[in-house]
Formats: sequence, C-alpha cells, structure tokens
Amino acid sequence: MPRDGSGTRAEILSVALRLFAEQGYDKTSLREIADEVGVTKAALYYHFRTKDDIVRAVLQDFADQVDGIAAWMRAQAQGPERDAGFVDRMFDLIEGGGSAAMHLSRTNPTVMAREEFHELQAEPMSALLGELTGPTASADAAMRSVLAYVTVGLGSGVGAMVPVAGTPEERRAAARAIALELLAAAREG
Repeated sequence: MPRDGSGTRAEILSVALRLFAEQGYDKTSLREIADEVGVTKAALYYHFRTKDDIVRAVLQDFADQVDGIAAWMRAQAQGPERDAGFVDRMFDLIEGGGSAAMHLSRTNPTVMAREEFHELQAEPMSALLGELTGPTASADAAMRSVLAYVTVGLGSGVGAMVPVAGTPEERRAAARAIALELLAAAREG
C-alpha cells in the first residue's frame, strides 16, 4: 500500500530520533534511516536532505508549539485559570510531540549545543518563561515559575533520570499540584 507523504515524514522523524538516541547522531546515517523506514534514500531526500534537516524539523515543531502557548498566555489575565491552562498545555506538549525535542536534547547534547539548534530551543523557551514570570518578577517569583515548568517536565516522565514512586498518572497529578502551588506563590510574592 502506498504511503502518504505526511505519514512517511512522521515515520522518518520517529525512526531518526530513535536511532539518534540508540547510536548517536554522528553514528547514524541517512541510509540507515531510509532502510529502517523502508524507503529509498531518494524518498528520504524528498523530505530531508540532511540529518541536520531532521533535527531542525523536530526543534521547529517544538518551538512553534511553545510560541503558541506563549501567545495564549499573553491573551489571558494573570490568575489561577491561566496557571492551570499553562500547566495543562505544557503537559500536552511534552507528552505529545514535544517529548521528541526534549529527548533529542538529552540524548545528543553535543549536537544540541550547536548555535543554530540552541537558538531554535532557547528563544521560544525564553519568551515562554518571560510570559510566565512577567517583566517585573522578583528573583524568588522567577525561580518559582521556572521550577513550575521543570516540575511539569519531570511529572510527564521526560526527565526520568530520577526514579519517582507512583504510577504515571499519580506522578502527573502530583507534578500538576506542585507546579500550581509554585505559580500561585510566584504571583503572590
């Protein structure tokens, strides 16, 4: 059965990310990715000319989603509803396609440290955290806001370097409650 273009593109990204994590960016070839997906190298080139193009696509998608959350935040009034919306949107992002960008960052830090890729991540995250903390936040409030963001990532299992008790649902609920407590304290102080 013929593949549809968007399905092939998604499969290429998925396979490439898995291979980058398993054997490293530098040791993974476009030929290996094409073989694993079951397409010709020419078909892979139709979607991505280089491995850098694959990384760029993953990071750009993540950046676009983060920009969307920041835009949503700008349109909301400060308060508990905005905090809850932020936390829930971040969980959705991280547990959806955003986890690919975060996993790529964790498994291939040398590649991610390259200026081009670092900027693709840093600029949207900086804008998002700026919306979260506000322009006049104290150091305490800014730190609580950043910790709320990190808490969501840990609660979603992305930062599973530290084993945490409970089911995924229990960890998510606990992380959500803690993140909301941190954001409420940031707003108060």
